[in-house]
Amino acid sequence: MSTRIVERTRQLPSTAARSVSASYTAGWVAVLLATDLALFVAASAFGAAIGFHHWQSPRIVGHLLVATAASLCLWVLVFDRLGLYRRTFALSMKDELYYTVAALLLGAVPQFVLFTLYPGISTSRVGLAFAVLFSVVLVGSSRAVLHKLRQKQWLVSPRKVAVVGTAEHVDRVLHSLDLGDSSSTLLIAVDDIEEVVAQIDLTRDPKLQRIEWFNRARTWGCDLLVFTEMIPANVLAHVMEVAAAEHMRVAFAPPALVRQCYEVTVQTDGHQVLIVPARLRACAPRAQLLKRTMDLFFGCIALLIFAPVMLIAAIAVFLESGAPVLYTQERVGTRGRPFGILKFRSMRRDAESDTGAVWAAEKDPRKTRVGSILRRFSIDEMPQLFNVIRGDMSLVGPRPERPVFVDLFRGSLPRYDERHLVRPGITGWAQVHMRRVLDTSAVDEKLAYDLQYVENWSPFLDVAVLFQTFCEFLFHRAA
Repeated sequence: MSTRIVERTRQLPSTAARSVSASYTAGWVAVLLATDLALFVAASAFGAAIGFHHWQSPRIVGHLLVATAASLCLWVLVFDRLGLYRRTFALSMKDELYYTVAALLLGAVPQFVLFTLYPGISTSRVGLAFAVLFSVVLVGSSRAVLHKLRQKQWLVSPRKVAVVGTAEHVDRVLHSLDLGDSSSTLLIAVDDIEEVVAQIDLTRDPKLQRIEWFNRARTWGCDLLVFTEMIPANVLAHVMEVAAAEHMRVAFAPPALVRQCYEVTVQTDGHQVLIVPARLRACAPRAQLLKRTMDLFFGCIALLIFAPVMLIAAIAVFLESGAPVLYTQERVGTRGRPFGILKFRSMRRDAESDTGAVWAAEKDPRKTRVGSILRRFSIDEMPQLFNVIRGDMSLVGPRPERPVFVDLFRGSLPRYDERHLVRPGITGWAQVHMRRVLDTSAVDEKLAYDLQYVENWSPFLDVAVLFQTFCEFLFHRAA
């Protein structure tokens, strides 16, 4: 049997390949909580200074303390329930600012309700409005800056990971791991893992000093020892004890078991260990009901707000090129079911009469003059609000593709169909991080964003994406 030891430095993956959520350490949670509390107090004080008009009252100090304490408790409770003290979805400072502001606006709602029902514990609703404004500036900015600091190399603890297994499995596991830029990997390739483990003699070598691969990991300073195959249970406990004495953790990474669109838990039944897959939260009936309720509520509001814009767009399309103003195009929806997506017509009526389905291009000669304006501001997508009300689509989700392109992509991207586990959306995680018009070469990156959304869905993530989409619509980001 031969053992091959190779040391490599793992480079940081591309943005699209990185995990969408990064869990906070206990120390970082303490930093975030302390910073938030200090800035919430400052925002409340500034808000009261502007909006409170009873400074001559003898009870002023106690009144302000009660109001500030109530606000602090509500802010922190909302942030905690939204997961802002557990992990971040942001991939940039801009993302962090968007999501913090969205959380602040959500947190303002219960405060306005509480202070309206019990005015005796508040300063004034005007003061609260100014406090929210100051919180947006102070807390939003601090969270964005802290996000940037958190990515600095000197704040990131480098990881040293040793992977033990056959050459093929070692390379596959290394490719699947998500390690930081400064992390290093020690690859220990062996021909036969059973023979490697059989060398362990617990009576003559209790500290595993005669085991070449373990000694190499130990002297290298490994902090995580990963096996690509299971090792016998009778030696596992001993290996774990020796590894713990050297400050090493032991883990198993079966190459066939990589992350997919399901959660995995480990359970025991008698003496048998079970690996149990579970449906993702986004696919659970309760989550689907909540998401559908949000779609109907926000979709109806959006229809009322944008009705004048849609009317003007319909008139403009009709005056330039006549009927039809709307057109229906077949797209693939939930579970692969086709549906007709609605859009304002932005191209000539005979745009695909000769060519058939064509991948959209940024400078498409088939666009009309009005159509170019509609696409520039994404107004052509607004009729899809009717698709949302009808249940074909959601406000947030992976963008639906045409059947011919779905058949093309699923042939080269094995996980492509997983994006159809949820309803397609008008906007989505990929849309707020990538341009609207993409080349077909970017489909794999777009799929990575879509799968990240499906795997990490939460109601707050939907609200945050909607808020970011709305802001970028106002500033008309290039389509």
